[in-house]
Amino acid sequence: MYYVFNKSSIGYAHIKNKKPCQDYSASYQDNERVIITCCDGHGGAQYVRSQIGSKIASNSIINVFSSVNSRFFLENDIEKVKLLVLCEYNKLVEQELNKKPIRKKDLKGLKEEDIDMLRFNPMKAYGTTLSGAMIYKNHLLVISIGDTEVLGIRKGELVKIFDNSNDPAGNVTYSMCQEDAYKYLRVADLDIRDFDGILLCTDGLSSPYQSYDNFNESFVRPSVHRVICSKSIRELDSNIEKIATRLGVGDDVSLSLILSDKTNEKFYRRRNIE
Repeated sequence: MYYVFNKSSIGYAHIKNKKPCQDYSASYQDNERVIITCCDGHGGAQYVRSQIGSKIASNSIINVFSSVNSRFFLENDIEKVKLLVLCEYNKLVEQELNKKPIRKKDLKGLKEEDIDMLRFNPMKAYGTTLSGAMIYKNHLLVISIGDTEVLGIRKGELVKIFDNSNDPAGNVTYSMCQEDAYKYLRVADLDIRDFDGILLCTDGLSSPYQSYDNFNESFVRPSVHRVICSKSIRELDSNIEKIATRLGVGDDVSLSLILSDKTNEKFYRRRNIE
């Protein structure tokens, strides 16, 4: 059994500027698997439909992951996941554009170079990062592009699933809307028995803590502790709201979490937390 949680909350800067929440997270469960997603639409002016792009990215993961079966893992064709998710994302964006083409009102206030870019490649309007994870039997299947955090949880510590040391810094990130997105999509098939859980979050949640150690000690450890002690994830909901609307950097905030009910409580006791 697993505890599953996902929450996206609009940041106070977006509320102030009357912008929509550009994050999107979701979860899915059936008799064989549990899936979580966490996607962050880009904030630049030219990404006029990024809040839709992040939802499409999430749906793409669920559509592909929910069709994976044992044969897929036996054939060890994990790299194929990148192509499947990218093709599904592109298909859903094209369907959206066919229903709702970009019009003049969508381009209002944009610079001429941004308008030209969207006329040449309207899929840019949906720019977003993407991350997702699925537990299927003993498999932990994970996919990511961009600066969304993908972290394993193991005995009170955070484990980076992907090496992002060579990724762009600052406000620049890889995106599903790039023509060479396939090159930067990362996928991994791990053994879930090596972990207590998996955590996905947008930078609106992790950035205020400035380091992985601080993020782990101030947010992840106490959050996991509360879940396994109270057998509930309700408190996480209000904590995400507080970070988004008061305590964070003003960005949208998303968290998706799968936690095993066999997690050992002793590793997650509060330390230096009031």
